Amino acid sequence: MKVFKRVLVKSIVLLIVIALAAGGAAGLRGYRQSTAEYAIDRYLTMLIDNNGAKAYTMLDQSEDTVMTEEEYLSALEARKYSLYSSFNIKETEKRRDNNGNEYTDYHVEFLDAAGAVQQEEDFTAKKQAAAVLGIFDKWNIMSGHCMIKNFRLTVPAGSEVYLNNQKADASWLVRDGILASCDCYQIPSLIPGKYSLVIRHPILESVNATLDSFDENADYTGSMTLKKSAQDECKEIGVNALKKLYSSAASEKTDDLEELFADCLDSVKKLAKNQAKVFHKEDAVFKNVAVSGFAAQLGDLVFTEEENGAITVEMTFSYHYVVKEDVTTDTGEYDEDGASIQQTETKSHSGDAKAKLQMSFYEGAWHIASMEAPVIPE
Repeated sequence: MKVFKRVLVKSIVLLIVIALAAGGAAGLRGYRQSTAEYAIDRYLTMLIDNNGAKAYTMLDQSEDTVMTEEEYLSALEARKYSLYSSFNIKETEKRRDNNGNEYTDYHVEFLDAAGAVQQEEDFTAKKQAAAVLGIFDKWNIMSGHCMIKNFRLTVPAGSEVYLNNQKADASWLVRDGILASCDCYQIPSLIPGKYSLVIRHPILESVNATLDSFDENADYTGSMTLKKSAQDECKEIGVNALKKLYSSAASEKTDDLEELFADCLDSVKKLAKNQAKVFHKEDAVFKNVAVSGFAAQLGDLVFTEEENGAITVEMTFSYHYVVKEDVTTDTGEYDEDGASIQQTETKSHSGDAKAKLQMSFYEGAWHIASMEAPVIPE
């Protein structure tokens, strides 16, 4: 009986020792795995090993825009982590926010097989609220590292912009180094992938396109064209401009030019005065002038550096003119008093001409920035 008791006691002690040893090993392993260093090393290894599905389980998305697994795997594919052979990790900062959340920031160099640095990137590990087994810390990696940062989208100034049917945030607008005639949205963070893009503008055709965030920037100022309504408005302004120019020359008054030609008044007044000299020459009496058959050809849009944010377009304006005047000539005959008999004849001068107008859109309206027109009849 005593022998049996001694064997029993020894067995119990052995089991306790084994349990303590196993618990100690598990505890050591749990402690080692409860560090931010372990989490970032394991996560980066998964990226290089092209094990995106497991890496996804290590993401902390409590603050970054939540990514689906499909979006995440697409981002990994674009970044091509699996092409690298190894990595160097440098801890840059340990920090705690106002809510008590703990973070560790890392700068990572990805190396090729020869040990040369191919890519550098910043990562952040965040301590999770729930501990493993209630004892050990758990760290996950913030998903922000694979988001598209500061995507720049350039559009004509005054555009309405929608991404996935959501209006672009005005706080994203930046002005440094941007033409006044353009708006540049610098989007802080985008989930990798494609977005529906809609751009609406008062005078330009709307854009309905697909935006690929992996492109990192997009500029739509070079691909937008004038609406038909805007083209018609420019043509109408051109018609009014020509009629006003020639009517002012006919009346030899230029005061009525100010409203229409405010941006180029001096040069247009000079045009009107030169035209008036032809209309009112000494050997004929001017009767009237008519212009018709208008056709407008518009050039490419120019996004200017002017402070008013003007978008300009050159318009070549073709038209037909008819100028009538009364010309008095001697008939070669004489009346009974010996005076030369004269006759007055209405003569018409007609032809085709072209004018050039620089149209400028700003402050919600078209303006004539400059005008070149021929003196008629040529």
